Amino acid sequence: MDMTTEALRLGLAVAHARAEAASANIARADLPGARAQRADFGRALGILHTLAEAPGDVRESLDDATVAQALDVPVVASDVPSAAVSLDAEVADMEVAGAQFQTLTTLLSRRFAMLQLAMTGRA
Repeated sequence: MDMTTEALRLGLAVAHARAEAASANIARADLPGARAQRADFGRALGILHTLAEAPGDVRESLDDATVAQALDVPVVASDVPSAAVSLDAEVADMEVAGAQFQTLTTLLSRRFAMLQLAMTGRA
């Protein structure tokens, strides 16, 4: 199990969910009574934190399927009470999510390149 790759994968899922919530808010911004939705990452991040704090022997005893299942926590978009949709805030959220996604994909690409070098013996 590679915790770095799993953490990057979770980060990509978070950025994707954040962009989806912002795009849904933008799409229904002009509807009467529309309320902003925000993605809730608390459960997924809690599981990741628990895994990161676990002793090494506990992490090593977990098989890849168990960790993948734990990290595949659905990200639920929930209505924010009495929060009107602000197009400026939603566009800003889309920009942040896009920057996060781009950064994480770059890191993941570099991680795979390093693994490839290690496997070919050139590192």
